Order: sequence, then C-alpha cells, then structure tokens
Amino acid sequence: MAIGPLLFSSERFAAIVGIAAFWLASGLAGRFVDRRISVWGWQALIFGLIGARLGHVTKNWQSFAAEPWRILYVWQGGFSLIGALLVVALLAALRIRSARVFGAAAASTALGIATWAVVLQLSLSDATTPLPAFALERLDGGAEALTAHQGEPMVVNLWATWCPPCLRELPLLARAAAESPGVTFAFVNQGDDGPAIRNYLAQHGIVLADAYLDPTWQISTHYQALGLPTTLFVDADGRVAASHVGEISPEQLADRLAELRD
Repeated sequence: MAIGPLLFSSERFAAIVGIAAFWLASGLAGRFVDRRISVWGWQALIFGLIGARLGHVTKNWQSFAAEPWRILYVWQGGFSLIGALLVVALLAALRIRSARVFGAAAASTALGIATWAVVLQLSLSDATTPLPAFALERLDGGAEALTAHQGEPMVVNLWATWCPPCLRELPLLARAAAESPGVTFAFVNQGDDGPAIRNYLAQHGIVLADAYLDPTWQISTHYQALGLPTTLFVDADGRVAASHVGEISPEQLADRLAELRD
C-alpha cells in the first residue's frame, strides 16, 4: 500500500488504520461520554503497542535469546494482537470502575479491531497472479523463466545492491535458502548489472544458488511490487500465498516458510 512516498505492507497499513480508528473512537467517547476514556485511550495505545511487541518476543523467545538486541528492531514488524489485547484489558480493569465508561472503552477497542480486520482483507494483494513466463538472465549464465520451478514452493526476493534493507536481510535469506530443501529461493535483482552484483556478493561472502538479473524491473511490474525489498511466497501451483514488503525478520520468514510447506 503506497501513500505518496510512504510504502506499507498490507498488514502494517491495516494496523495503522485500526489504531487510528481506536484513537478517534476513544477520543470522541472521552468528549461525549467521559473524559477518562480519552486518557485511558492514550495509555492503552502506548502500553498496548509495548504489549504487542513483548507478546511477539515471548512467542519467539528462543530466536530473540540468541540476538536480544533485535527486540528493538520494530521496523522489521513482529507484533502480537493477543499481547496487545491482554495489556489493554488489564489496563481497563485497573483504571476503569464505571460500567458505562468500561462499555465505551470496550466499544472503542472493538471498533479498532474491526477496522483492522476489514482494511486487511481489502488491502491484501491479489494471490491469483501466476509466475511470469518470460525468461530472465541467470547470474551464473544462461536464461531461465521462474516457471521452470513451478510445482515446488518458491520464495521470490526482489532486491538491489543500492537498497539498505535489501542488503540487511540478504544474508538471512541466503542462509534460509541453503537450509530449506524442497523450497526454491529465487533472488531477482532489480536494476543492477552483473558485475555490480557479483562484486557485492563476493565482498560479503554471500552465495545465492538461484540469482537472476532483471535490469528493466519486469518482475516488479508483473507483481505490481511498489518497493524494495519485496519477498513473495509462491505455492507449488505458482500462486502468491503471501508477500512481505520491507526487511523481513527471522521469525516472519520462519512462519511464512512453515505456511508454504503446509
């Protein structure tokens, strides 16, 4: 989802709109019902986001235990709706005594969740786009269409050497490719030439088994990708099962791969 120069994944855009709906509803309730709802709304928003992040970290504690500093990498995403709701409910139980005020707070929360769910459903990318049939130049020589791998799950990563988040996630994806038998990882570079790609990979010791050159951004156009990095999770039938815009975290990648294998 693009708004001017800003680019959001469907999940993140839906979350932002849902939060905005909750903030607006609690603010209006504070004005017309009881001002305590507005104060509670701000507190719920702040502590709810903290609870959502901690819920995600708790669920994936083994991964974060190895790299605890990644708890602060909120730009990668990774939030738990259940964690947020538990904190919001606890805050309401501790701060609200009036049934009338509690009802208005609950209605604000319900409106935020409903808005998130509806916007998420409406903004999900079209999963019917098939694998492109046109050939791409392989980095190791020759040409090949991605349809050559149809019949097996595939991860298609759109990246470039001038894109910082692409480069931050590239080692993670390269390791996942080497450790995921039965899943093909297609690294489709957008816009760089072969020497620039080979130099970068050699300097950083990154090995990509299936790397492709796409100097005219044909794959981005085909999938209507609005920015880099974009990672597409394609099922065995060649349809997009899920997509991720922006730097992907190890937890999100593991979840998507598990879904792809099911």
